[in-house]
Amino acid sequence: MIDLVIFGAGGLGQMVFDILHAARGIHVVGFLDSDRSLHGSTVGAVRVIGGLESIDTLRRRGVSHAVVAIGDNPTRVEIADAIRARRLELASAVHPAASISIHAEIGAHVIIGPRATLCVHARVAEHAVIGAGCIVEHEGSVGRGSFLHPAVRLAGAVTVEAYVTLGIGCTVIPGRRIAAGARVEPGSIVIRDVSTGGHVGGIPAAPLPAPASRFRAAAEVGGRVSTGVFRR
Repeated sequence: MIDLVIFGAGGLGQMVFDILHAARGIHVVGFLDSDRSLHGSTVGAVRVIGGLESIDTLRRRGVSHAVVAIGDNPTRVEIADAIRARRLELASAVHPAASISIHAEIGAHVIIGPRATLCVHARVAEHAVIGAGCIVEHEGSVGRGSFLHPAVRLAGAVTVEAYVTLGIGCTVIPGRRIAAGARVEPGSIVIRDVSTGGHVGGIPAAPLPAPASRFRAAAEVGGRVSTGVFRR
């Protein structure tokens, strides 16, 4: 039995808790969160223990692993780095009801929801989130720290670079490239490549003004962002 904490007590954190519960062999000790107003409360039946400052104490008590469940892509990676610096191992959360080809490649510290499908030679890089019911078809790739919300459908040989957000129910036709830091609005159908940091939406997807959103663009984390495409 592995003792583990989940960083992020919001909706994604609750999804991760459900995934880990279904996977068995894992004891979720509690949530961590940077929002101090949540500390000491419970989410479902699980206590919010504290924030990053609680990790040293938890490690001394036998907690060995953490999953980072933060929706903002750059923040998710930054928190993961901070947890690793405090000597907790980072874990993935992959639902047993996901369908993953034996020829797919999955990086470290990913979240993959129920009924997600990764087809032959699909590739998912580290810190990516693949929501419930997503399809990544043959030879598709999802870059480092990207987030595919539920029911996103990537046709064959689609490339999603680093820190991309694809809203619920998006479809991308074969061979398109969604460049680093781009955002695609829910329900869109992408028939053209999307440029770095682009914001598109609609049917077919067309450029939109930059979103007034709490989500940070990839450019804000400076030169540390690469395309993030999974490499063999």
